[in-house]
Amino acid sequence: MKSKNDTECLSAEDFAKNFMNSRQIKIIEDNLGLKLSDGKVSALKRWAELFIEYNSHTNLMSKNEISNLFEKHVYDSLSIVLWSEFNKFTDGGKLLDIGTGGGFPSVILAIIFDNLTIIANDSRSRKTKFIELVKQELGLKNLQILTERAEISEPQNMDIVTFRAVGKIKNTLPLAKKHLKSSRYAVFYKAKDVDLEINEALKAYPNFDREIKNAKIIPYSLPTEIEHTRNLVIIKV
Repeated sequence: MKSKNDTECLSAEDFAKNFMNSRQIKIIEDNLGLKLSDGKVSALKRWAELFIEYNSHTNLMSKNEISNLFEKHVYDSLSIVLWSEFNKFTDGGKLLDIGTGGGFPSVILAIIFDNLTIIANDSRSRKTKFIELVKQELGLKNLQILTERAEISEPQNMDIVTFRAVGKIKNTLPLAKKHLKSSRYAVFYKAKDVDLEINEALKAYPNFDREIKNAKIIPYSLPTEIEHTRNLVIIKV
C-alpha cells in the first residue's frame, strides 16, 4: 500500500491508473452489491484523474485526504445503495445533492446511475466549475448543476435530497422539505451522534414528530484499515 506522501507525489495520470483497481472493484461488489461495467470503471478512473488535476490548483479536498479518495469518498457516496428504496428511483427518479462540494455523492452517483437525474448544488463556483468540467469530459447528460444557495433557489420538486458533510439534521431538514415532492426522502450521510441529532430535530420540529421518529438508520463501515463507522439517516417527509 502506498503511503500518503507517495500518493501526493503521483501525477494525476499515475494516480488514476491504480484507482478503481481489482481490490476496490471487489469491495464495491461484495459490500454494496454493485457490479460495475468496464465503462463505469474507466469513467471513474478518468474522473479521478480530473479530480487530482483540478485539486492541484483549486482546493476541492485536503491533500491529506487524497490517499483515502476511494475509501472515504467514492465508497461512502455509493453507500446509499444500502438503502433498499433507492433502487426505485434509479430509473427515472430525481436527486438533489445540497452542498455537494467536490461532487460527493452527486458526481459519483451520476457516473454509475445513467437514468437517475441528479442536480449537484453548491453556492461556491470553484466547486461547481469542476463539476461542469466532469460533466463535459464524461458526457454526463443526467447531471445538472445549480450554483446557488439552496435556501434561495426555486423548489426543485425532487424524489431524494442528499446531505453529506453539510450540517446537522435539524438545520438541513427544512431545505429537504422545500425541495422534495410530497412523501419523498431526505438522506443524510452521518458519522456519529445520530441519536442526538434526531432528538434535536424532534425538539426543533414538533410538527414532523412522526416523520422524524420513523427515520430509518442504516449503519455501515468504510473499507479503511482503522474502523470507521458511518450511518445513512433516511427521513420521509
